[in-house]
Amino acid sequence: MSSQTEQVPTPAPPLPVHKSQWRRVLGQYPTGVTIITSVDESGAPVGMVVGTFTSVSQDPPLVGFLPQTNSKTFAKIQKTGRFRASVLGAGHENLCREFFSAPVAERFSDEGWEYDEHGIPRLSDAVAWFDATVDSVLPAGDHVMVLGAVDDLGLGPRTSGMPLLFLNGGYGSFTIPRLEFSLDDLGGRLRLATSLGDVVQRLSRELELECSLATVIRDEVVVLTAADIRSPWVGMCFPFAAPMAPEFVAWGTEEVRHTWVENARQLIGTVDADLIAGTISLVRESGYALSYGRTMSEKFDAMIASAQGDRAVLVPFWESMAAEYAEYRNHPHPEHHATVLQVPVFDSDSLAAFDVVVSGFGPGTDVDRFREIVSTTLKYSRDLTRMIGGTPPADYEPKLP
Repeated sequence: MSSQTEQVPTPAPPLPVHKSQWRRVLGQYPTGVTIITSVDESGAPVGMVVGTFTSVSQDPPLVGFLPQTNSKTFAKIQKTGRFRASVLGAGHENLCREFFSAPVAERFSDEGWEYDEHGIPRLSDAVAWFDATVDSVLPAGDHVMVLGAVDDLGLGPRTSGMPLLFLNGGYGSFTIPRLEFSLDDLGGRLRLATSLGDVVQRLSRELELECSLATVIRDEVVVLTAADIRSPWVGMCFPFAAPMAPEFVAWGTEEVRHTWVENARQLIGTVDADLIAGTISLVRESGYALSYGRTMSEKFDAMIASAQGDRAVLVPFWESMAAEYAEYRNHPHPEHHATVLQVPVFDSDSLAAFDVVVSGFGPGTDVDRFREIVSTTLKYSRDLTRMIGGTPPADYEPKLP
């Protein structure tokens, strides 16, 4: 009987990777673009553009980026031990190119930077920003992995903007829809809105009030058609963020609710969970939503038209509306304070596809007049639901005030 010696396979040598192939393959993966800034020994600002900035840990809060081992700029950042990260938006492409190509002494010559107590600059209109101390520097081949312990962070003034991306050697941006639609696309909703416009006009004439039809497109509420003095505002849009437009959430999917809440969190930095739950519960119980106070009746159109995504304008407005929605939840006599009525129009899945918005009344509307406004709008919303082949939820039983 012959014996055989077991042959142990020899490991294959590492596959040689040519730089051109590496860059071509990795070029298919989009990365965000961030400017890392600090100061040198003399206190002069220094900075570098990176495509490797990333979140690392929430507890403790850590961020990271990977500069090349021979980076002179990072050597200065490491010696200082502190840095600020400015995440760039799609509108920063020219700034990024100029920053990258400019002499070091001229990179911070314009007025778009603000400085902390250490003299470290941050881009004023960055999409997001992080202040950090260098926690550790780890070897990573021809790069190093820098971990930064986050001291502070925040959002820039235009959080609705898209990030700047680097892909295939060039810059660009992208949009990811946050919500799925039961209708094909914006064009489909616009065509439906056109066919429903006559009904909205009739409702406006019958009530002698301003009426409009709106829907949610991705993460914004869009006015599709309107009657009376709101007509110039057709096409106006505003953030789909709590507590605004709760009727779409009261009869919507969990994804819709998540988007609504997270948009508010990004916009104002926090959300009142009790207010949200109470508002949605009241809307479902009533069968419609109401907006209270003078913020909506007197300031809404002008503010939305002028804000153009400017967070500095939107934040105080949204905070004011949150206080008025709290009043809506707690007040036993809505006719005394309500200024806007929002009634859902349902699709074939019994989800709120549109809302009929009636405004121009109150506060202080007579009880009988207020009841007439609500009952008439409910009737028209049922007609609109039938026109689009929709069905109200089985438990939908609106209550007159």
